[in-house]
Amino acid sequence: MSVTVTQPQHSDYTITLSSADQEQLSPQWQQLESVAVPHFFLSWHWMHTWLETCAPDAQLIQIRYQDEIVGLGLFTCHPETRHRWLKSRVIRLHRTGNTSKDQIWIEYNGLLLHPQHQTTAPAALMSYLIQQTWWDEFELGATETAVLSGYQAESLTRFDKWSSPVFGVDLTQLRLAGKSFLDTLSRNTRYQINRSQKRYESQASLELLCLSSPDEILEHWPNLSELHKTKWGSQPEQSGFANPEFVRFHEILLKSSHNNGAIELLLLRSGNSVLGYLYNFVYRNRVYFYLSALTQPTDPKLKPGLLLHTLAIEHYAHRGLAYYDFMGGDARYKASLAPCTGELRLVTLQRPRMRLRLEQLARTAKQHLQELLPQHDRTN
Repeated sequence: MSVTVTQPQHSDYTITLSSADQEQLSPQWQQLESVAVPHFFLSWHWMHTWLETCAPDAQLIQIRYQDEIVGLGLFTCHPETRHRWLKSRVIRLHRTGNTSKDQIWIEYNGLLLHPQHQTTAPAALMSYLIQQTWWDEFELGATETAVLSGYQAESLTRFDKWSSPVFGVDLTQLRLAGKSFLDTLSRNTRYQINRSQKRYESQASLELLCLSSPDEILEHWPNLSELHKTKWGSQPEQSGFANPEFVRFHEILLKSSHNNGAIELLLLRSGNSVLGYLYNFVYRNRVYFYLSALTQPTDPKLKPGLLLHTLAIEHYAHRGLAYYDFMGGDARYKASLAPCTGELRLVTLQRPRMRLRLEQLARTAKQHLQELLPQHDRTN
């Protein structure tokens, strides 16, 4: 199926939806990626791993401008039932709707776009989708607020399902200012980090190691997994390492990164003991902090997470990288270490369906009722 959409001040966009064939898609995606300015989650490295492990039935969206591919994306479309009675056909961009598969949690989501078409191509996509009758909801996210504005349409109702601040450290500015990272932090945060470092060093010397070989990283994988599950829980909905889908995705992602250095594992040792790990993506001079796993200290004055991130930021700054991205999440330590630089949102754009309007009315009524209840009555 295809349609041509004419945008003001632009020639026609031609949009097509077809089956996603990895062999054919690989050169197209990598060619567009080479001229685009995407985040790591829209790299072919992430996408081909996602296709291989999570979404074999994904559909490919191609956006062409004067016969040149200027936009690519991968959709899934599945019917779902909510509240036992509401049936809806949901399309998702680079997600499946399956909780186990989506636990890998893509951030900075969106179409892969040519820089000259970042605003107009999403509008063309929405014009195309509105003309189709085979879907009820379009779920998009977690996406930067500014990017989401390009996917709006007057006939669709937006429902925000999740939002989070984004934190990050501009390593280039740090170098230009001639400051150490610690100098940029509050007095209290500096004190906690310095105190932790001194206490650890009083027991044994500290060593920060950066591993990029898949074999080296996988050697630490069992310990990383156990530390993460100890912190977050041993059920699949608690720690991704208790979810076979999550583990399989990352093991394949690791093994496919052998020659491009896209994945690094930083670990901090005190003598022979590992204090913690940072599992990071490194892409186009930007570091994406994905997850951590820490040994929980018995002394509450020890802050291994703060110390490990501080040493990591200094490490990457000295390497000449441009940015350390904490990504989404409102954890207190992120706000202590970095300024808020934006917001991510997961939204659903809904067509004017009566059953969806009834669902929204029920949600609104429930929210208002909860706000009216006394705080001590909110037991559920």
